[in-house]
Amino acid sequence: MRFEKEKPLSKLTTLGIGGKASFFVEVKKEEDLKVALREASDKKMDWYVLGSGSNIVASDKGFEGLIIKIGIKDFKKNGRRVYVGAGNNLLDFIKKINGLGLAGMEKMAGIPGTIAGAIYGNAGAYGTEIRENITRVKIFDGEKFRWIKNSECRFGYRTSGFKKNKDWIIVGAEFSFGKRKPAELVKISRDTIKLREKKYKPGLLCPGSFFKNIIVKNLKPAVRKELFPKIDRAKIMYGKLPAGYLLEEVGAKGMSSGKIKVAEHHGNLFYNAGGGTAHDIKKLAVMMKDRVLKKFGINLEEEVQYLG
Repeated sequence: MRFEKEKPLSKLTTLGIGGKASFFVEVKKEEDLKVALREASDKKMDWYVLGSGSNIVASDKGFEGLIIKIGIKDFKKNGRRVYVGAGNNLLDFIKKINGLGLAGMEKMAGIPGTIAGAIYGNAGAYGTEIRENITRVKIFDGEKFRWIKNSECRFGYRTSGFKKNKDWIIVGAEFSFGKRKPAELVKISRDTIKLREKKYKPGLLCPGSFFKNIIVKNLKPAVRKELFPKIDRAKIMYGKLPAGYLLEEVGAKGMSSGKIKVAEHHGNLFYNAGGGTAHDIKKLAVMMKDRVLKKFGINLEEEVQYLG
């Protein structure tokens, strides 16, 4: 385990922006995590846990403290149950379980990030969420390693209890899957990736979807009454109204702030055209939120996390 100084956050996030972190370390074993946290405590430093940085907008000023990257990559299979380390790449994991004929996450193929990041934000796509196959999650709570049940994770749409309990660090998770022919699962994942790549071009410096979609049933009756006459209700899928649709209706496509741009083909895709900054992103996000609020009475909520 090696501590690095002045680590560029732009190298640790898929958006490719951000200043420098005072210190950085990648932990590949559970005990290394305890060492890293002890180091931060001894030096009275703030700390932040990072996966692949796929849903992170890092500050232009950097982070004064220790960035801990979770690189724990255990994998253990027991029948239809699998234990997987938090640092495993999500797509690699899905490919592996597809090959074993373990069904349940094949439609999540192509979502960027690690296992821990996907759990933290309850990642999902095409009607599937990661919480559906989780039996329990292994965490370090600042004192000890322990298991918490699925029900204790307080999963919601693109959220979980881990966002409120910052001291709960995910180190692994146990999943339970159904059975299906490997070839069928592989085809579903391959088709899903092709579909996603129409929106998220390979190599694009972006965090995935920027804003959360809107859960229609959670809207207040007065808001629904105002909203429905203004939208194409056929756009509602899986009980959610796409933020991208609302953004496109207010002219988001192709807009920009500095080197941060909104894709010409999708209103909820912010990307770094090269040299973009967090300031640019926040400015563009405020513009988009204001437009949607003014036209539809909807307050968009970021799916990304701001660091620093």
